[in-house]
Amino acid sequence: MWRFFIALMMCLTASGAMARASGQASGRLVPLSSGQFDRLSPTIRSALDQAQRECGNEYITVRNGFLRYLPGGAGEEFTAVHFEEIGCARRAELCSADGCLHRVFVSRAGLQREVWRGKASEVDMSIVSGVPAIEVHCGAFDHSCCRRLTWNGSRFR
Repeated sequence: MWRFFIALMMCLTASGAMARASGQASGRLVPLSSGQFDRLSPTIRSALDQAQRECGNEYITVRNGFLRYLPGGAGEEFTAVHFEEIGCARRAELCSADGCLHRVFVSRAGLQREVWRGKASEVDMSIVSGVPAIEVHCGAFDHSCCRRLTWNGSRFR
């Protein structure tokens, strides 16, 4: 049994590069400090400000993993914002039966722009055969509706 577990972990580790997470406390919402907020890119700060306004919140609270990063092979970096990990007094503004809002941005040469937006139960980023990809999950436990979008140099398709 132990060998099976080790083999499984090795396979998962070797299956491709995975995104690294950024955030605060594990599981609970904590305020995002002004210093942490200021270190984010203007594009990400704008996305968080918009969510804060839509939610009617006084300040931004986050859980661990609200931002996830993935370095691309051509010098770009992808950032996914997971809005289910952000505190929201009016939850229906960010989440619905289709899932919660997720936005993916690409940074290259100091410029950042949005390259994907949608509602999903989860969005995972990884490198598949050397190409950045996102997997969009429509159900928490239903993997039959998962779809993979790959990076074509300008957007995920």
